[in-house]
Amino acid sequence: MTDYRVGFGFDIHRMSRKRKGIILGGVNIACSFGLVAVSDGDVVLHAVSDALCGACGLGDIGDYFPPSSQKSKNISSRKIVKVVLAAIKRRFRIVNIDVTIITEKPKLVVYKKKIVDSLTQIFSTPYINLKIKSKEGLDILGSKNSMSCIATVLVEEC
Repeated sequence: MTDYRVGFGFDIHRMSRKRKGIILGGVNIACSFGLVAVSDGDVVLHAVSDALCGACGLGDIGDYFPPSSQKSKNISSRKIVKVVLAAIKRRFRIVNIDVTIITEKPKLVVYKKKIVDSLTQIFSTPYINLKIKSKEGLDILGSKNSMSCIATVLVEEC
């Protein structure tokens, strides 16, 4: 009998005009603001990495890269993913990844395919779904000055 596990991940970062450009799912996107973070602020890779940690019983990415640690400062989220994938290697196989980016800006629909293609390559699975949602101007999740991401993963024990 196959053992499946589900994991849930969430990440949020404040926007700042002091930085320019964002990274989502490993894709560089030019815009008039950046995301305030210890790392490169890729909310997609952070949420998926946390979802994988959850599904596989590995805590969260803060356990591997504490925000107070110098080794975490300006780290590429791809490196975070690499560490998580190494931890699950030979024990779990990714079956499916479902991602929802929640933001008012920038408009991401033109980047959707590029982000999915990047996630497909990074996580070595063709089963990626991406949704982009607006907060409809409501004052939730940091008002209009934040970007967040929710991710759910399904893994299969090897």
